[in-house]
Amino acid sequence: MPRIAVIVPCFNDGATLRETLASLDDQEEHELAVVDDGSDEPETMRVLDELAAAGVRVVHRDNGGLSAARMTGVEATAARYVFPLDADDAVAPGALAALADALDAEPGAAVAWGDTDVWGELETRLAVARSLDPWLLTYLNDVPVASLVRRTALLEAGGWCMGSGYEDWDLWLALAERGHHGVHVPVTTFRYRRRPGRMLETSTPRHAELYGRLHERHQALFAARGRNRRGSTAPLRAKLVFPLVERLPLDPFTRHRLYLLVNRPRQLLSLRRLRRAARPPAVLTSG
Repeated sequence: MPRIAVIVPCFNDGATLRETLASLDDQEEHELAVVDDGSDEPETMRVLDELAAAGVRVVHRDNGGLSAARMTGVEATAARYVFPLDADDAVAPGALAALADALDAEPGAAVAWGDTDVWGELETRLAVARSLDPWLLTYLNDVPVASLVRRTALLEAGGWCMGSGYEDWDLWLALAERGHHGVHVPVTTFRYRRRPGRMLETSTPRHAELYGRLHERHQALFAARGRNRRGSTAPLRAKLVFPLVERLPLDPFTRHRLYLLVNRPRQLLSLRRLRRAARPPAVLTSG
């Protein structure tokens, strides 16, 4: 039995799915489940049929969103570690082995992740969390989407169950409030494709709603902020400034952007410069 199950949800992602799966070719042996979440695009359906004919396990289900698709993949596999991979991203060479080795070496850890490279519309490296910090996670999430989760801890926490939007953040909170910790592996393991139409872009306008749901679902962890701040590994500036920002009369999204700026100021400013540089130049017309 391989020690890793890779779950790839797919909803009309035929244009990128093959490239995503190709990044798994040189990884260590693993279970693979591609979950068709009710795709209706002809090109995607053709790609899924070809993959199934080639021996790839393709599980079909009615459209239910990202959380439901991932949990369908969990039910279809049995490996002790679970790795969610979106159908337009990629795994870095050697990533699965490095992450699984980290969990093998630390049986008490629930999740392991590495560094993230962004590619596509812009290219950069993202700074990521160094721990599953129960205080910092109540303000923002910088644990990568594609992290390796111990199956027993995943199921104990209820799995991915928040629907589509902040479902990963919800899981990290669920693990943290149960006392689990994570392991950061100092190598690149995840390649995030920056392109239009990503779910993060549709989640951002709903930040107030989604963050409010996180607060409702993890009230005990939010209530323990004062106690957890003392043991947090967050930068001192974040520990000092976040409680002040929380009291400001700002809308939730503006407040969140301030948290990001305080936590990683150089990264946020660098991303803004890259986004401006990636925009097509304005076309001047006359007449």
